[in-house]
Amino acid sequence: MSAYVLKIIACIAMLVDHTAYVFEPQLNSVSPWLYVGCRMFGRLAFPLFALGVAEGTTHTSSPKKYLRRMIIFTLIAQIPFSLMLGISAAPVITSFTVLGQKIAMYRSFSVMMTLLLGLCACLSIHNGKHFGAALAIAAAWVIDHTVGMDYGLLGVLFIIGLYLARQNKGKRLIVALIFIVCFYFDPLKAFLKTLVTTGTFRLTRGVLYAAAMAASAFIMLFYNKKPGRKSGLLFYAFYPTHMLMLWLIWFIIKLF
Repeated sequence: MSAYVLKIIACIAMLVDHTAYVFEPQLNSVSPWLYVGCRMFGRLAFPLFALGVAEGTTHTSSPKKYLRRMIIFTLIAQIPFSLMLGISAAPVITSFTVLGQKIAMYRSFSVMMTLLLGLCACLSIHNGKHFGAALAIAAAWVIDHTVGMDYGLLGVLFIIGLYLARQNKGKRLIVALIFIVCFYFDPLKAFLKTLVTTGTFRLTRGVLYAAAMAASAFIMLFYNKKPGRKSGLLFYAFYPTHMLMLWLIWFIIKLF
């Protein structure tokens, strides 16, 4: 399975996940399980994108160009991300009115910031500049504890872990599973506590999301380290574009 195929899977999963987020009421009116199922499928996206960054560190022909693209699209994606998450998430950094409709802007950085800092750390380690990696990790900690960003500091450390384990599929699988356990620690802990103390097998959303994300760790085993078809800026542009389109559809529906 090439890097191109993995990115296609990640993009589809992300689109399904974000569509479910934006149109949660509509999906829940059909069936709550339809919403949960879409969000579960969406859990595949981040680990696969994280793998792409970790692998891209060593496979890119121009690290500076790669880094420059990430910076540009991190900036471009922020407004669509803030608009989309502002539909129902809190906290918000600001709000305003358009055509009589209240629009909120979510106060957090998108996953592009997480991927960017992970890339900075991996490139620094790859070039033997460990101080640069430390700065990227420190920046991730500060952002995570102030404004916030998708998957936070843990997401950046996950990307670094995938980079360090890039030569061994078994180690990469372990890194991915450890990240999933850490990210969903509270619901998994509650699940095990309930199972041990009462013998009840209670599947909460958090446990289901963790299980779904674990599937991405096994998908990684099929990665063949080949780039596959050239995509140019396709995957970079897809992230902000699909969020903006989803938000516009939501806004038009609200108007009518």
